[in-house]
Amino acid sequence: MTATTKFVYLTLFIGSATWPICASAQSNSKGPNSTVVVGTLAEVGRNGTDLVVDQSGGYTRNLSIQNSTKVYFVGLPDKSDHKLTPGYGVKATTSKSGQLKQITFTPPLDTPQPLGSERLGMTGSELYSAVDADADGAISYVEFSRSIEHSPKHGPDGFRKADRNGDGVLDPSEFAAKLSTVPWWILSRKSPDDWFADADRDHNRGLSKTEFRAVCVSSNHIENIFKRADRDKSGQLSAGETADYIRGITHPADEKSKKRKRN
Repeated sequence: MTATTKFVYLTLFIGSATWPICASAQSNSKGPNSTVVVGTLAEVGRNGTDLVVDQSGGYTRNLSIQNSTKVYFVGLPDKSDHKLTPGYGVKATTSKSGQLKQITFTPPLDTPQPLGSERLGMTGSELYSAVDADADGAISYVEFSRSIEHSPKHGPDGFRKADRNGDGVLDPSEFAAKLSTVPWWILSRKSPDDWFADADRDHNRGLSKTEFRAVCVSSNHIENIFKRADRDKSGQLSAGETADYIRGITHPADEKSKKRKRN
């Protein structure tokens, strides 16, 4: 089988196949030798399988699609777009030796344009209408990334899993399910005071690391998150510290501005 034939096979096969996410991928996506590559497709070799990716952080990565590589096209409902096109977004995982294990291609993303603080008071259906910029009754990958959650690293896998019928867009039920995993949406469903009160199970007016798990929207690196939130180093989060953690997620621009002023 020639390299060109091999790529045609991949293009035709992946449209109907469902593959598991690569569980061995490391979280690191920076550096010239990282096993997670996030960036933009810059070049496609004549054989259709050798790729040059402009990786986030300013590195150029050379990747090669093998027979064993799992290939996905996310947010590209038109099957005619399931071809390697410079400018597409890339999320890939490799082995430590550099062998390409999985690669996902997405349409180019716009500059993030998150909705303002009014989004926090919207219902799911109101948010759906606000995000559906072209009013076609579906949420595209670009629309979701522009207004809800801009994450070139985690977004492609999350959107693909949420798109249960595999049509390349999110219908209302798929959108609702995906929205329920978005940190700012989760934390905006209750006030910071209510989050604190519900998590403070021993009613000692402070959250231990264990209690904080009921508030923290990330299961990874929770110890570091707790330490950063615990500004007075008391080993407990006060109501104010908990509220600041929540606002850092629901009002990120405001919190970044406050941090700059403090520094």
